[in-house]
Amino acid sequence: MNEGIPFEGFSSSERERVRYVISDVDDTITTSGKLFPEALNALWRLKASGKRIILLTGGSSGWADAYIRQWPIDAVIAESGAVMLAHSESGDIVYTVNPVIDSAKVKERRGRLLEYTAGLHLSSDQYSRIFDIAYDKSRLEEGEKEILFRTLDLLGAEHAESSIHINAWFGDYDKRRALKTFFETSFKIDEGNLLGHSIYFGDSLNDQSMFSYIPLSVGVHSVERNRSLFEFLPKYITRGDGGFGFKEAVDSLLEE
Repeated sequence: MNEGIPFEGFSSSERERVRYVISDVDDTITTSGKLFPEALNALWRLKASGKRIILLTGGSSGWADAYIRQWPIDAVIAESGAVMLAHSESGDIVYTVNPVIDSAKVKERRGRLLEYTAGLHLSSDQYSRIFDIAYDKSRLEEGEKEILFRTLDLLGAEHAESSIHINAWFGDYDKRRALKTFFETSFKIDEGNLLGHSIYFGDSLNDQSMFSYIPLSVGVHSVERNRSLFEFLPKYITRGDGGFGFKEAVDSLLEE
């Protein structure tokens, strides 16, 4: 278990080994649902430094399409690992489905879950999701959340809780396993290089599998506020929240 050390800056050896910047999006790069100039500028500076930037999010495929077209990034793994959008060498956008997904079977089970949970508030971007279902945490009563979790377990759905959503999906994957799969199959980068040359940024409980997987990991300040809820903490926790914490760490990462 990492320690959740208050962030004071990276060591020179930590800076030198980072080639791949992997980050959650909601409340990690964004702040309260908005992308501020400080975080966007940090992404552009990372890109200019030659780092490869991969977003790893529970967000929808619709949002991923916007990110890959508008932000200075190399790839987006969306819907908790179901799909990846990436730039090809020719500049085209390539859409890849996680190879463990049986699309026909997922469609049937997904439809059944929507029937069982009819009446619970879905995320506002549910219409642009292909494989997962996202429930809006802010509009769920505590009793509704308990019923939802019992239903997910009953139907054999995987699920994870972010700062804004409860995501549910069918398939043997999650953020960590999907990252490994896409790195090996699409980028031809083995696990040793992934672990030895990456940094991960996150903010919430659904980032725990990544905090426990990537040795060099950073949580923005919301992790500190919810520290007691985490089984696995990031190595460092920033003073800033959301994109301001992201910028704080990027400033140190690019320090010469």
